[in-house]
Amino acid sequence: MKPLIQTSGATLLLSLAIISTSLLAAPGNRTGQWQISLIPSYTSSQTITFEGGAQADINSHSGFAIGIGYNFSDFVELELDIGSADGNYTGTRILDDGSNTQERYNGSMYTSHMNLGLTYNFLASHITPFVKGNLGFTYVDSGIPTGNIGTVCWWDPWWGYFCGPYAQTYTASELSYGADLGLRLDITSKVFVKGSVGKSYINFDKSSSTGFTQYKFIVGFSFR
Repeated sequence: MKPLIQTSGATLLLSLAIISTSLLAAPGNRTGQWQISLIPSYTSSQTITFEGGAQADINSHSGFAIGIGYNFSDFVELELDIGSADGNYTGTRILDDGSNTQERYNGSMYTSHMNLGLTYNFLASHITPFVKGNLGFTYVDSGIPTGNIGTVCWWDPWWGYFCGPYAQTYTASELSYGADLGLRLDITSKVFVKGSVGKSYINFDKSSSTGFTQYKFIVGFSFR
């Protein structure tokens, strides 16, 4: 049985090698195509240090975005993506009473972003590594009350037009940028998948730029 098993294994490896070589050698068909991408992501935990010694230990969390892009060639692609994420964090605040007492508290934060990304594919084939640069803005709602009460109005299915109070929270819109390195596979001329890992930086006020490690698995659909 050993020779048969070894022959079958060698045949399988040879078949995989032939398929991979064929995909690498096959020309791409991305030039002139539009694409829509579904982008789930995972962001690793990170600690942000602010002026005065305050900190925010942000837990790892997931997010989701939708992108629309255009392929100028098999190599160059421009994409706009919009997404959001929710996460929890543990904050450390320093009391301003002369005691420098540190207090720990738990909070929840919401973020949304709009990024413009430029991708360069290294190969004009169905399988290609790529590098992508991103530039945009990120909106952050810290979940920390400001002490002010606002009013919000909405159409309720039961009560009609309704207005009520809500506690305002500290928010900010900051410049964000980053880069990704990944691999793209064009399954067909209409469907592709990508996997990438990268760094995303946000210029928080009162803090230096903070980098978050992000992992993305992307499912996309191409059309003309």
